[in-house]
Amino acid sequence: MIRKPLAAVAGLALLASCTQAQLDQAAAYQAQIATACNIAMALLPQSGSVAPWINAGCSTQDMIAKLALDPSSLVWINELAAKARGRA
Repeated sequence: MIRKPLAAVAGLALLASCTQAQLDQAAAYQAQIATACNIAMALLPQSGSVAPWINAGCSTQDMIAKLALDPSSLVWINELAAKARGRA
């Protein structure tokens, strides 16, 4: 159980080294990911073969936060939503 506190300390140190603009940009990107995930989760009943991907990526706030660490995640979620709608 020592890993979690160490990870938290490392995360806080990383946040402390960020500028306010970088923190604002990260928060805005995470909000975009959360919005895209909400749309994808609403499409879950009709999403067929992409349902497991949507559920795995967007089912919890922790997963959404992890997606926000990858700059390609927003495109990926939007592509899953398009496939769920039958547009891809």
